[in-house]
Amino acid sequence: MSPISSFPTVEESVDEHEICDGYLTEKELQQLFLDEEALKETSEEEARAEKEWGERIRQEQAHDELFKFDSESD
Repeated sequence: MSPISSFPTVEESVDEHEICDGYLTEKELQQLFLDEEALKETSEEEARAEKEWGERIRQEQAHDELFKFDSESD
């Protein structure tokens, strides 16, 4: 499950807010949209960073295996 899926969508937030407080102001609705967009961007950045980290680990493991192979052949 991705981190973003654990957060409510704007529509869910709006529905929940309407039940509790009546109605959202235009400013509150705009802020919800901005917050959701920021959350999506953060999630995408985290996914890219995790992918880059995984690739770096794979490269280091390949390098270690190559070094180990070279050391054994000496």
